Amino acid sequence: MADSTQITIKDSGPFLVKGPFTLTDAEGNDFTIDKEMVPLCRCGASTTQPFCNGTHRKIEFESVVRAPAED
Repeated sequence: MADSTQITIKDSGPFLVKGPFTLTDAEGNDFTIDKEMVPLCRCGASTTQPFCNGTHRKIEFESVVRAPAED
């Protein structure tokens, strides 16, 4: 599936989005995406919102998310 989008949640870090996607703000304006993989901020402290700039390390953001185990 070459045209699929994958989102990976990094421990205490950003969402890494890889593949074709459109990122649209609340007013309907699209962000320019010129990379194959884009980190999106989860901590809320990035000065380049909605993109990650590594500030999560400086503020010691912690979040570990795991998919639930299947029964």
